[in-house]
Amino acid sequence: MKHLYTFLEYKNWRAATKFRVFLLLEALIYGLAGFAVWGIVQLFALRSVEWMICFIGYPVIASWFLVFVYTINRDFTDGMPEL
Repeated sequence: MKHLYTFLEYKNWRAATKFRVFLLLEALIYGLAGFAVWGIVQLFALRSVEWMICFIGYPVIASWFLVFVYTINRDFTDGMPEL
């Protein structure tokens, strides 16, 4: 999470855009991790699509909360010059 945050901080974008991209990428990463876990678990049990949605959905919702908590004390700065 810190590496992605640092990478986005160096972009010359507005702070709101950086936050949205950070939120989207973290949700995507957590969702793919949940899909990978379901892929392993479904070999032995829980093979239905409903379980896949659970394994992907809960990490995505958790990532929104974690991004909020992570960015409370670390504000993105605007890439725009000072006026």
